[in-house]
Amino acid sequence: MSFPRRTPTTIALELLDCINEKGGRASKWDLIKIVGNEAQFQQWINEFLYKEKLIEEILESNHCFYKKTESGELFHKLLRNGKVVRALLRVREKDCAERIGK
Repeated sequence: MSFPRRTPTTIALELLDCINEKGGRASKWDLIKIVGNEAQFQQWINEFLYKEKLIEEILESNHCFYKKTESGELFHKLLRNGKVVRALLRVREKDCAERIGK
């Protein structure tokens, strides 16, 4: 039995929910369990969430934890409110269509 592929919105929401569920900071292993492997962790955490300053890394006695920044909190709230995300995507699609049409 195969499972449907999760959308990027779902994955981002699961990662940020995990940080909340772990008391505001999640370990690297907690997040790898969500994305599936080290390569996906690098892609999602380092190349997206960390790079966009939505999360920050905390080093404590040889352990690495991740917590949300203020921007990450706002992003998480927007993801939880699917209507806002859909509206933003629609505006973005219209903006791109207008640029192509010119």
